[in-house]
Amino acid sequence: MSGTDLFTFNTFGKRPMKEQVTPHKLSVLILVHKYQTLRLPTILHEGLMDDSLEEIVFTENEKRDFMTTILDLLQSSDIELKELRAKLHGVVKPVVLDFFFDKLKEIHDDGLQPIMKFFHDINGLVYQDSESKPFISKYSVLGFFFRRMILAFNKLSFSQVTELWAKIKYYYELCFPNNEPEADLGKSLTDSVMSLSGTGGPLTKSCLAQSFEGLQISENTVGGFYSQKQAEYFIAQQASLLHHNESKALSPRKLQDKITVILKANKDLAEAHFLSYLNSLRVKEYCTAIHNLYHYYDRNAKISSTSTTAKDKEDLSIRYAALNVAALHFRFGHHGEAMASLIESIHKAQEVNDHVCLQHALAWLQRFGQQGVAAMAHLIEKSITRSEDLSLPYLTSLGVQVLARHNAFVFEKPASVFEYLEYSDILNCQNFLTGMIQVSYTQKSALWHLFGKSELSSMSSLLVLNLDTIESGVSDNTELSCIALCNLAEKHAERGQYQIATDLLNHAKLRFPVDCVDSHHWMKSEQQINFDRMLNNRKWNLVEQAVINLRVVAEDESNLRNAIYLCEKGEATPAFNQLQKLLENMKDTTDGKELDFQCRVLLAMSRLYINTGNHTTAITHVLDCISKARSHHMNYFIAIASVQLAFIQYHMKLPEQALGLLERNMLPVLTNGSIYDQARTLYCYARVQVACARQSQQDKKSALLSAVSVMNLVIELFKKVEAHHRVKDGVYYQARLYNDLGYTAERNKCAHEFKQLDQQHPTLNQTSVNAF
Repeated sequence: MSGTDLFTFNTFGKRPMKEQVTPHKLSVLILVHKYQTLRLPTILHEGLMDDSLEEIVFTENEKRDFMTTILDLLQSSDIELKELRAKLHGVVKPVVLDFFFDKLKEIHDDGLQPIMKFFHDINGLVYQDSESKPFISKYSVLGFFFRRMILAFNKLSFSQVTELWAKIKYYYELCFPNNEPEADLGKSLTDSVMSLSGTGGPLTKSCLAQSFEGLQISENTVGGFYSQKQAEYFIAQQASLLHHNESKALSPRKLQDKITVILKANKDLAEAHFLSYLNSLRVKEYCTAIHNLYHYYDRNAKISSTSTTAKDKEDLSIRYAALNVAALHFRFGHHGEAMASLIESIHKAQEVNDHVCLQHALAWLQRFGQQGVAAMAHLIEKSITRSEDLSLPYLTSLGVQVLARHNAFVFEKPASVFEYLEYSDILNCQNFLTGMIQVSYTQKSALWHLFGKSELSSMSSLLVLNLDTIESGVSDNTELSCIALCNLAEKHAERGQYQIATDLLNHAKLRFPVDCVDSHHWMKSEQQINFDRMLNNRKWNLVEQAVINLRVVAEDESNLRNAIYLCEKGEATPAFNQLQKLLENMKDTTDGKELDFQCRVLLAMSRLYINTGNHTTAITHVLDCISKARSHHMNYFIAIASVQLAFIQYHMKLPEQALGLLERNMLPVLTNGSIYDQARTLYCYARVQVACARQSQQDKKSALLSAVSVMNLVIELFKKVEAHHRVKDGVYYQARLYNDLGYTAERNKCAHEFKQLDQQHPTLNQTSVNAF
């Protein structure tokens, strides 16, 4: 085995933090020593041998569990004895634990002599002599740890050893507070020194007591100190968790406290500053984030490497520093500053022909540029080609997905869009890009939703959640999973399955707590579901509260839903002003990703005109919505807008034209629409069908009976989504149909049901009567 220290990370010439013997590290030494002593007591050195001990047999599973536990203890930070005992419970044999705690009690009771004897004894575990082989290889992980601790202890002065014992005593008493009566610390130290010196005379204050007067023992002396290897392992572990599964990482406050402890020991540890930068991004703390990013690159630029000169290393650091600053500004919405930093990074990369840095800069340039324009497509295609030449599969796959998204907003057919995503999937599988596979499925879900295919959108979200993303024992729990859960919750709510939607959102809350950076997704979905449900129930105070809560995470969405709320409540003028403002803002927007929102605003404006009886003006907005949706293959918006247009034609006494329009566009709504949209469409169809029969005077009774059957389904669907006011409308219309048919008993039954519903849910404004 080579002499490389497996515990030392790539420090690039940095001066490592000074190693120290702490109570926790001493406990690990004792635990390993006792394990080895009990496992093979007859072949150890004479100084370690105890004739009274019998060899204990450990199974292979027990050996594996013990070693993995020790490795975890070596790599993690110092912990209290109580926590250590909890970790060892069920992993280490009880007999080993008994000897372990007996040794700690001996040190606690007898003072310094057992400590010094213990460090003398463990030399035989790792140091080789002429007569025997070392039981622990000095080049192994444990060997390096033992040698470091022995060397660190040998360097301690007498006063430092006594201070160590004081910390061990406090460390032990935190776990076993009732082990023995509390004694004066100064007296205990004096007694310990007496036992070492062999003298019985008291020590004067000028001799030793003065050096320990005012000794302060706190929780910080028990655990939390990080050596170089512990600090870098902790940083790598937390950075990985922040990237893959933020909920498993420490909370922002606790993580920052840990980083502060690390930086107190070594202020020049650049990686700690970068971890602090990532932690600041979690809570959207701009000033702290940019401060730590600057500190990271300032210290990283000073690091020299054997493979590059110091000047090259500094230039590399400056290039990527500018690139990261650009990403930081973009994240906080500072687009001007982001572009300036990106241009600086590009110039620095061009000076030294750093093509990899240029490709990353080009990928960010695509984010900064205007989406959905022809010039952007050329830039993306160029980026894909160059990434392939440089063998950068991640950037290649990312570029292909960005191009697919771009094409979805520039009149390309869905088949062309998904063809690009298929190519991206091939790249992801060939290069094992698990993260990009998740991105691909999430994007497919969003695009299927855009194109009006609800079931396929849900299926793609399910695939995101069912992917095997476990890596190094940690499964991905990223923003993509949160988006998928929220999408499924919204789909279930659209079907009236509110309990399932609530369960999904509760699961999202557990995986992405409030202080998580991705929690705004479930917050938005929760308020949208609450809005729709309370609006159907006509609980105006809860609807208004949902609008206010939604404004925190999605202002435009909140404004649109506020206008819908005002319209349903009968406040037409404020609703019109709100929608008009949204339409004016959209005139200046050329970004294709806003098309979905634009169509919803146009349909809401059209419904407002319908509710107020102005059907002619409503046609303009409906046709505008159909035009935008048709140009971008948004089939569901085409269908629902056409149904709304048919409803207008019905009110304009054009039932035959309305019937033909409905028959051509009902299928997408009934297969992919929400329960509420399906019920509205069928309600409109029943009314149009009866109107056509009355005009033609042919087979009128058959049309009425068909309408009654359709209305039964309509009422059932409205009940499923708790739209009680619409149930009342359906029952009222069904009573009229029974009256026309001459079915008096059925008519009276519907009339009685209507009366009960009207008492519970009275109609308070005219707009509710005219609503689509």
